[in-house]
Amino acid sequence: MIKGQILNRESFISNLSNILGREMPNEVVHPELSSKPQLEIYKGYTQAQLAEEFHKNAQVNKAGSGGKIDSFIIEKKDLAKSVAAKLVEHGTGPIIAWNDERFAEWGLNDVLKDAYVWTDENGRENVDKALNAFYGVCISDLSLAETASYTVIDKLGKGRSSNFLPLNYVCIVPQSTIVPRLTQGMQKLHEMSKKGINPAAINFICGSSSSSDIELNKVWGVHGPVRLSYIIVTDL
Repeated sequence: MIKGQILNRESFISNLSNILGREMPNEVVHPELSSKPQLEIYKGYTQAQLAEEFHKNAQVNKAGSGGKIDSFIIEKKDLAKSVAAKLVEHGTGPIIAWNDERFAEWGLNDVLKDAYVWTDENGRENVDKALNAFYGVCISDLSLAETASYTVIDKLGKGRSSNFLPLNYVCIVPQSTIVPRLTQGMQKLHEMSKKGINPAAINFICGSSSSSDIELNKVWGVHGPVRLSYIIVTDL
């Protein structure tokens, strides 16, 4: 199949329309909902209030994770020392970070000077470095207050393995990226898509990894980091 080409769409939709006893539609008409409670959650909140809600819900997740999730709110001037403290909190070890110019802009060059930087040209070596990393560092592209979730949008220099394989993870959450809930998050992603930006992967992550085990033997770190720290930055 040629990339970007949809085959047999008209005949497929026409067949469905005949079965349903209606004419084939020419466009998609979204239903008008009589009630929209999803738009009322945190409606009218300022960015500072959304940051507080994100932090509060992260604390709820922390309780449910047995303390494996941490969250605190800082100003940009304290970012470097906060990240540095988190990168030794559970001991020292290899660090992996995105290839992201914002780290330099935010004064993190010294803190991450020994970190391995994801380099697309290195291929499999990136995955091996992520697998052996004791800490990973990322920046949330889109943050959801209701579930204290950060979003990783696939892009060059931001390989997925660097998000899921390190033992411990430090996520910088710019306050400006926080929206009330998934509803507004999907609206932003829809706007991106209309501009032709369609990432290969979009991951919403709301805590350290664990199994939801039906055998009552919960295991942490099954498909992602064991521990997660959110650093919410009010003036970013």
